[in-house]
Parts: sequence; structure tokens; C-alpha cells
Amino acid sequence: MNNVKTRPGSQSGITFIEVLVTMVIVGVGLLGVAAMTLDGLNNNRSAYLRTQASLLAYDMADRIRLNSGQASSYAGFTTKGAGTSVPSCLSNNSGCSPSKLVAADKAQWASAIQGSGGDFIFLPAAQGAVTQNGDEFTVAVNWVETQWDEGAGEETDQTQTFQLTFNL
Repeated sequence: MNNVKTRPGSQSGITFIEVLVTMVIVGVGLLGVAAMTLDGLNNNRSAYLRTQASLLAYDMADRIRLNSGQASSYAGFTTKGAGTSVPSCLSNNSGCSPSKLVAADKAQWASAIQGSGGDFIFLPAAQGAVTQNGDEFTVAVNWVETQWDEGAGEETDQTQTFQLTFNL
């Protein structure tokens, strides 16, 4: 006893065209969400790398401050091609002299930046350097990061730098 009257040629429900339009709109929305997620992941990775560079730079700055009597011995040091063998005085009960501590600090910092002696590399293609200008020291950490280059219209490897300047 359905008393619903329909006119001849009228439709009820949705058409195939309406379903296709809805699917296109939902698909575009999902692509937008995916693009935003990828952009967020890239930004998160970039922030992570910058944090690692900051930690490594502050690590060397703290080493210099702790051995301030030998601070000028740290100046001019670069991790490029630096050795990572630690002096034996670190494992002795007598400890290291201030000059041997400089060598130990340099070797440990170079090892951390180069990722040697472990399975984990903090920064890709990283290098570190310490410079001095009077009482002012600068610790720089460089690494390579893949980023979007607007001019080239593609992703390129770009060198990033974290620089820490402090006075003794």
C-alpha cells in the first residue's frame, strides 16, 4: 500500500554522474592530505637533522669550556679526514693530562660527526670545524640535506650549516 506517486520520467536516488563527481572531490581531498603528510615528514626530518647538528656543536663547545686552559689547542680543528682513535689515557685510572684531553675530545667529536665506531650516523655527509678569533670561538657543523629547489624545480642536495659562537 505504497501511496507514493511518481511522475513519469522522474528519478529517485543518485545518478552515476553524481557518484563520479563525489569520488573526484574525495580523491582530490585525499591527495591533498597525502601531500601535507609528506611535507610534514620532510619538515620533521629537517628539524631532526638541525637538532643533531646543534647537539654536536654544543658538545664540542662544552668540551672546550671544560678544558679552557687548552682552548686555543682546539682552534683550527676540522673533522674532515680527522682520526678517530682515542688516546689510551681515557681508559687509565690516572686519567688524561689537559693536552691529551684535547686529542681525546677531538677524536671523540670526529667519531660522532663521521658516524664511525657505531651503526648510526647522526648527520649525512657531516663535517665539523672549530675556529677562534681572540676569546671568541665558533663551532660549525655542516651536513647535506635533500631539499626542494624552486629555481631548478626539483629536489637537490644542499649543504646546511649550524654555527655556534661563544666566548671564554
